[in-house]
Amino acid sequence: MPLTELSLPPVVDTSSHDIIADFFAPALAASVRYDRGVGFFSSGWLRIAAKGMHQFASNGGRARWVTSPILDEADWESMQMGNAARSDIALHDALTRNIADLAGALERDTLSALAWMVADEIITFKLALPGNKLERGNFHDKFGIFTDTEGNQVSFNGSYNDSIQGTRNYESIKIFCSWLSAFAPLTRADAERFERLWNNQDPNVRVFDLPEAAREQILQLRSNDRPYTEPEWLSQHRAGKFSSRYRPARPVVPGYITLRDYQQEAIEAWFAHECRGLLEMATGTGKTITALAASARLFEREGRLASIIAVPYQHLVDQWRDEAEAFGYRPVLAYQSQARWLDELNHQILDYSSGYRPFISVITTHTTFISVEFQSSIARLIGPTVLIADEAHHLGAERSRRCYPENISYRLALSATPDRWFDDAGTSALRAYFGETVYSFPLERAIGVTLTPYYYHPHLVPLTDEELERYEELSMKIARLAGREDEESERSFTLLLIRRAELLNKAANKIEELSRLVDAEPEIDHTLFYCAPGQIDEVMQLLGWDKGLLVHRFTAEESAEERQQLLADFASGRLQSLVAMKCLDEGVDVPSTHTAFFLASSSNPREFIQRRGRVLRKSEGKEFSIIHDLIAVPPSAWTASINSPTFEIERKIMRRELQRFKEFASPALNKHQAIDVIWQIARRYGLMDF
Repeated sequence: MPLTELSLPPVVDTSSHDIIADFFAPALAASVRYDRGVGFFSSGWLRIAAKGMHQFASNGGRARWVTSPILDEADWESMQMGNAARSDIALHDALTRNIADLAGALERDTLSALAWMVADEIITFKLALPGNKLERGNFHDKFGIFTDTEGNQVSFNGSYNDSIQGTRNYESIKIFCSWLSAFAPLTRADAERFERLWNNQDPNVRVFDLPEAAREQILQLRSNDRPYTEPEWLSQHRAGKFSSRYRPARPVVPGYITLRDYQQEAIEAWFAHECRGLLEMATGTGKTITALAASARLFEREGRLASIIAVPYQHLVDQWRDEAEAFGYRPVLAYQSQARWLDELNHQILDYSSGYRPFISVITTHTTFISVEFQSSIARLIGPTVLIADEAHHLGAERSRRCYPENISYRLALSATPDRWFDDAGTSALRAYFGETVYSFPLERAIGVTLTPYYYHPHLVPLTDEELERYEELSMKIARLAGREDEESERSFTLLLIRRAELLNKAANKIEELSRLVDAEPEIDHTLFYCAPGQIDEVMQLLGWDKGLLVHRFTAEESAEERQQLLADFASGRLQSLVAMKCLDEGVDVPSTHTAFFLASSSNPREFIQRRGRVLRKSEGKEFSIIHDLIAVPPSAWTASINSPTFEIERKIMRRELQRFKEFASPALNKHQAIDVIWQIARRYGLMDF
């Protein structure tokens, strides 16, 4: 039962109510967190609140008490005179006497229950002493906060101490519920005030951990069996299934990793911009390592951190997990069925926001990240939080940008190409939220450092007359819709652009040219073939049946396990080649690739830059890479006349293709040879500035 289902009065007093039965017992039974700041605590209170505490413990609950130690004048003076270590000794002495007093005054089973709860970390105590402007005063506050699994909170304030005597005095407390809008600021203020106390951030109150020697004496009071259901984390530990939920985790750069100079520069730049911004780094330059190292440094600075990593695809969740675990992460993996991750995530968020954990992390897909359930969970985070967005350009989509969490202060976006194709609004929204590019490490700088040099071979493939006629028809429709802002026109405009791009990608003569190029290769090994949608069967037929190559398709239709096996077979040489569409565009590492054939000539800079990056990754024994690019051109490209009725349409085709050509040719080892292939046609169409 959540807290929202309890019938709680606004005020409870000991004259009109049974303060335990009417408030504490049901609130404890509905909660998984209980934070209490109180002037006096007695273990006798556990006896009268036993029913609620039993259910609280069975819920897997955790309670934190900040209370005053009972100290005589000598204890007080020794604490005032000493440093933290001497204070700890004084606290130990005071607790030793108080434990002995309690042992004589209370029944053994009550002490045993308290000892078990301390041993199992269901209850954790800290001791508070006022100082500075409150010097020689007492910690006399009396407030508390209950929290359930859904993040609902009930806070209370009043004169009541946690003791048997407290139920005998005339005492009262006022109750505030977070789901009532008028009281939400009050519950939030109480929760934040408790966190300041617990983390020793109040300048006028010093808070001390329970001294270990005193804690050991408490544990020795365990005489009976555990009086509640054993907490889940203990049973899992004993069974050898110590779940990530309860394993200590904190980010740190592993000793075997030495950050490159440019990675250090990227991290410095991000910190210089208040830990917000885009890292515009080429594929293969170690964006993942850079981001994880930045999070480790942020944790070191803040002392605690919640890290949210959002990636576009499920297979990238697993890749990030492998890297993150090396950095000390124990992440929740949030994708697919909510039953696999939602409860775990909510528990960890409660632990973190309540101060039980210094570090939590979750890795999720962009789709799950923008879901209502995930957004509701992370909205409850209290404390330093960083959002790391991999391939961040995806989050500029209209649906995604409505879900940017404003409660997250630190934001790190990663992308080789952050600007969105034909989407200025999405690009602007992305940069407004994450910040502008704070560091850039383009492919030209990465070649020779983290990427291999490469040779670029463009191959001009003429369109058929029918394809040119269809291209012209589509272009005229696109021209009529350009500039219109109504939703239907924008959808039609986008669809026409896609159709026109598909026409060029699937030009009929590309298959014939590909057959010629494959025959000319001395050996086909570690080779990728990029196809357009709907073209893959034809390419598979050519390579597998006609050419007899060991080849396999690599598409979204294969399962994650199948794709991993395909990549392993490709790397080992058991497969000579893979035929892919977009599955290899982002995040899939195929460093053993030596040669690539691009049939799908995307004009979207993000796509062709990502595809090139896949090919250029370094691998043992790999000195350089080779890219063959099949470029669709008008059938009259070599004899085009400026007076031709189709000249302008043809010129637009060439301008589109030459944009990608320039990007590919400029850093290539054979730049000038590549330009020679295209120069005559570029000059004929007046496009020498490509």
